[in-house]
Parts: sequence; structure tokens; C-alpha cells
Amino acid sequence: MSSSLTDSSDKRLRLRDDLDFYARNCLTIRPKTGKVESFRLNRAQLYIHGRLEAQKAETGRVRALILKGRQQGCSTYVGGRFYHVTTWNKGLRTFILTHEDAATQNLFEMVNRFHEHCPEQVRPSTSAANAKELFFDALDSGYKVGTAGTKGVGRSSTIQLFHGSEVAFWPHAETHAAGVLQAVPDVAGTEVILESTANGLGNFFHAKWQDAERGLGDFIAIFVPWFWQDEYQKEPPDGFVLTEEEGKYKALYDLSDSHMAWRRAKIAD
Repeated sequence: MSSSLTDSSDKRLRLRDDLDFYARNCLTIRPKTGKVESFRLNRAQLYIHGRLEAQKAETGRVRALILKGRQQGCSTYVGGRFYHVTTWNKGLRTFILTHEDAATQNLFEMVNRFHEHCPEQVRPSTSAANAKELFFDALDSGYKVGTAGTKGVGRSSTIQLFHGSEVAFWPHAETHAAGVLQAVPDVAGTEVILESTANGLGNFFHAKWQDAERGLGDFIAIFVPWFWQDEYQKEPPDGFVLTEEEGKYKALYDLSDSHMAWRRAKIAD
């Protein structure tokens, strides 16, 4: 990022208040291509951002469930959102909880990449940086991560920002809900975002989703369709003919045969 972005108070305020602008200029990601590049919010991420910001403007807090397809950038968006908030405010504790150790490591590596590549003009100093913690000493703010395999993880902490990843796959999900989620105070500025791909019926995430759709509780339900990803299309093979069910699905969501060929191939896989 060039120094011109921080050479006036207006520009610094925009970096502080406009996540899309901040992400494009200060955050670095490693997308599916493997090449490191600036973080530019895609359609799914912009939609999620709009829904969260609307809830925050209305209630002062964020409480959201996100049902997503694979690799649509939801976890990356939440990671960027929370890094932005944590590094521009004092006294915040951010906690990431995933379903397995590999996912925990991947999400925390992403946060570390944000920090390592963040321009010096806006990057806070750290006093702790390891595989489980990132602490910004001058701000008294920081990150910790955990894996849902341990029943008591995060229970004793006070947390302002909580990211639960692949919640439908958590073991001991109800126990975590009674512990970690209760560690987030019910005050303005706090955020709880639970995101997941689907994992059948009857689990904790599914039950919370049903409650949110009925308007029960504080959580909003945010659904991100798979076909919003431009790359989720496939050239139909010769003789490609839709079934009656596929034809209805295509018409309902205004999809192309390329979308339907991709969908059929994924179902076969």
C-alpha cells in the first residue's frame, strides 16, 4: 500500500470504516490459483458483508449463521472482517473455533498472512505470535484459536468477536454453544458468526438455522448459493439432457446448462 493512502485523516478513516477499501489495499490472500494477491471481495462476500452490516446498524451487534457452498470465500471474509476490527480497536479478544486441527491451522495461517503482509502504516505491533495466539500489545487486542474436539475450549475466556467455522461438523457442538458462545457478552460491538457447509439434519447448526428462519432468537440466517461462483460451471458433454427435476431446478434459479453440468458432476462425485 502506498503512503498516500494514509496521508490524510479522511483516508485513515476510510481504512478504518470501509472493509472493502481496507481489504483491497491492506490484506493479502492466497486464492485457489495459489498466487498471493490483494483481497477483493467477491459476490458472495459482498452479500454477506451487506447483511452483517445491516444487522449491526439495526442492533449494534452481529449474530449470524451462514450456510455456504464449498470454497466460496466465507471463512476468508470472516477472517478479514475480524482482523480489520481487531487491529483498529483496543481491548478486543477474537476467538476462532473450527471442527478439526487442520482447519484451525489453515484459518490461523490466513490471519498470520494478513498480518505479515499488512502495510507498516496500519499494522499493529505484536508481543505474541505463535501457532495458537496473535496478540497486539499496544492495542491490548488479539487472537486465539481452538479446535472443537476439546469440550471445554474457550469456556473461561471473555470474547468480543467469535468465528465458528464448519459448525455443522463440530463434535460436542451443544457443549461449545453453552460455553464459548456464553463467553461473548450481550453488548454493542460484539460479533458471533457461525458458518458451515451443510451436514445433514438434526445437528446443532441445523437446529439454529431453523430457529433463525422462524425468527426465533438473535441470529439471522444468511444463505449463499453455490452458483454465485463463476467457476462453478462445466462444459456440458455431447448429448447432455436434463432430467425433469434438473429442468425445474435450472428454471427456478435461472441457471445455464453449464451450471447444471457442474452440479451433476459434483453430485456424481
